[in-house]
Amino acid sequence: MRSFSNKSSPTDGFGLTTLTALVITGMIGSGVFVTSGFALESLGSRAFVLAAWFVGGLIALCGAVAYGGLARRLPKSGGEYLYLSRSLHPFCGFLAGIVSLTAGFSGGIAFAVMTCQEYAKGVLAFPAWMPSQTIATAALILCCLIHVEAGRVAARLNTSIVFLKVLTILCLIVFGYSIVGWPLEATGKPIDEPLTRATIGEFAMTVVWVMFSYTGFNEAIYVASEARVGRRTVPLALLVGTLITTLLYIALNDVFLRSAPVADLTGQPQVAAVAAAALGGQTAEWWMRVVIVLSTLSAAAGMTMAGSRVATAMADDGFLPGWLRGQTGRSRAVVLQTSLALILVYLTTLRDLLGSLGVTLSLCSAMTVGTLFFSKTQPQDVPDDSSRPSRFVLAAAVIYCSATLLFAVLYGWHDPWQCGGILAIVVVAVVLWPCVRSSVLSHASHSQRD
Repeated sequence: MRSFSNKSSPTDGFGLTTLTALVITGMIGSGVFVTSGFALESLGSRAFVLAAWFVGGLIALCGAVAYGGLARRLPKSGGEYLYLSRSLHPFCGFLAGIVSLTAGFSGGIAFAVMTCQEYAKGVLAFPAWMPSQTIATAALILCCLIHVEAGRVAARLNTSIVFLKVLTILCLIVFGYSIVGWPLEATGKPIDEPLTRATIGEFAMTVVWVMFSYTGFNEAIYVASEARVGRRTVPLALLVGTLITTLLYIALNDVFLRSAPVADLTGQPQVAAVAAAALGGQTAEWWMRVVIVLSTLSAAAGMTMAGSRVATAMADDGFLPGWLRGQTGRSRAVVLQTSLALILVYLTTLRDLLGSLGVTLSLCSAMTVGTLFFSKTQPQDVPDDSSRPSRFVLAAAVIYCSATLLFAVLYGWHDPWQCGGILAIVVVAVVLWPCVRSSVLSHASHSQRD
């Protein structure tokens, strides 16, 4: 198996600022513009919805600390695929790779373009006879063509759009608070809020939805071997980036939920547009829709680029077919990933994806964090005792794994049908593993002879 040991010198690798920005942009995707409308419908209370965002943020912060411990122990690129393969078993790495390619990337891309479609409806006019998935399909094809034909141009464009997205969120927060009143002030407009009796299962389901928006807190781990002093900068970037994003999420959703009456926001997939219209009229709503369309396209394009590289890396190790190797294989991986996302666009809804993706990715991350308690790594990977996880890191790992498992179980108890996607991925991995194992052993034997 490849070691993902792309070492960089201490001076030419990614620094703390770059890695922190990577974490922030990896987390702020499309979920934050959709989730609170569904959460308000489920919980019926603005306070409970904000509590769910707060709990999700605390869990993500514990996960960031735990992933920082993984980076100190093994500062190499590869993410869940690498850690699970090294610390547990190659099958666990293969399972994590399948989760990344299906739920993490194809599912994430589908969610992004479906969100793009929701917000584009208020900007673009389409004939009534066109299928409802037309915009999402066109966005998928566009991302596919861009990354097959012009990957570098797409990367530069993506960076610009990400900067615009973060700047817009900051401006919206400041503008929103100037109208509804800053937190703890009595000048905000009163919002009629119905009484509610939210159950534990409904709150757990909402936290799972929220956790999908927090996925990406581990983004810097995928380039750990390219970081300057990776054992120090990667853990710090994970913590700082997650903390900043958590504060932005809570403030942004506070503005959303105080901008309009609960009845106007409940169950609304375009909650950001409704909030913008209430705060600044049709002009503000139009610009918000434009920015979110660009933002979700950026998120879809970024996942298209990253997912194809995961597929190529797995193919290079023998976990996926050889026709996915190399530059040509990367283009084929883009097409394959786009095809899977297209299937999800036509077979699922935003709400279904929000739950299934949230619980699947969180469980995969929890399994990865659990490797902190195992020492099955090669001796050269752990050069000294300083890389061993501290009690603080282990405590954060226990909290993250326990909370993730608890909310996943409560979610499954409340809505068992939504867990079918997890079982399907596991079954596919188990069925394919005998063939994959033979391919990996053959690939390893061939590499040793070379």
